[in-house]
Amino acid sequence: MTDSQDTSGHPATPEAGWPTDSGQGTGPARAPSTRSYPTFGRALWLVVLVLVLQVTIGLSFTLLDPTGGTFSQHPLALGLGNVVAFGLVIVGATRRNGVGFRETCPLSAASAQVLFLTAVLILGTVILLSEVDNLTRLFFPPPAALAEAFEGLLDTRARPISSFFLLVVVAPVTEEVLFRGLILRGFLANYSKRRAILLSAFLFAVMHTNPWQFISALVAGVLLAWLLIETGSLIPCLFAHAVANGTAWLAGLTQVEIPGFTSSMGDAVQFQPFWLNAVGVAFAVGGYLLLRRAFREEARPPEDLYRRPGLTS
Repeated sequence: MTDSQDTSGHPATPEAGWPTDSGQGTGPARAPSTRSYPTFGRALWLVVLVLVLQVTIGLSFTLLDPTGGTFSQHPLALGLGNVVAFGLVIVGATRRNGVGFRETCPLSAASAQVLFLTAVLILGTVILLSEVDNLTRLFFPPPAALAEAFEGLLDTRARPISSFFLLVVVAPVTEEVLFRGLILRGFLANYSKRRAILLSAFLFAVMHTNPWQFISALVAGVLLAWLLIETGSLIPCLFAHAVANGTAWLAGLTQVEIPGFTSSMGDAVQFQPFWLNAVGVAFAVGGYLLLRRAFREEARPPEDLYRRPGLTS
């Protein structure tokens, strides 16, 4: 693919306000030395700030908890801390980059076809990454304390509604606005598309602060960035993130036992049955190929702020 074509196969034309690689554009061009916010270094500080705020809020809840831990470890308390930590950083970063909330959070509608194929792709990816997680735990067993913490977080049978709210509502909204709405936007203005996707996915994986989740979060970050670039909307990203987390939520809630898939982090390592991995490959590959075709067939969003002309690699 050349720089004169976009990912849909159509010629890339400069958009007002976007500089081309030569620094020229059809609209007002910024000086070559000016960098859009955030750059990678500043985005890293945003991630660190969120983590610091999460720890600070969590410790405050623990110290002030009159129930001796029942409230501070409740999914609703964790969700509240998440909203506050991410919210403060998102508001501050939005003011810093001077872009309105509508531009930061584009919510143009996605077609039913795109959402359905997105769900297929994500379900297949979740299955395959679950097997990757099994391999990782086989060679690098997680500490018992970490496994116990995750089992408590994903104890969907004890608190199904509140855990659903934390995993399927709060986490997708807060993380997508920060990583795809703010960070990826800045990266696409500063770096090539490929580099912007990889750097934003790397920070997304770092945010989870769990080495045993790093590969899964990195792959998810790449797919979510790709969805945003192809659609120009956060809707498919929010939906995909909710499907991924919802699958984990449902796996903890169901009474059906699938070796290697419904087991928890602290259990002995088991590998998934062949038929499940085959389904994962079929869904992931088929969903991806059909989504690519759907993106080629559907018209671009009217205001595509996430495709920088000339940066297609």
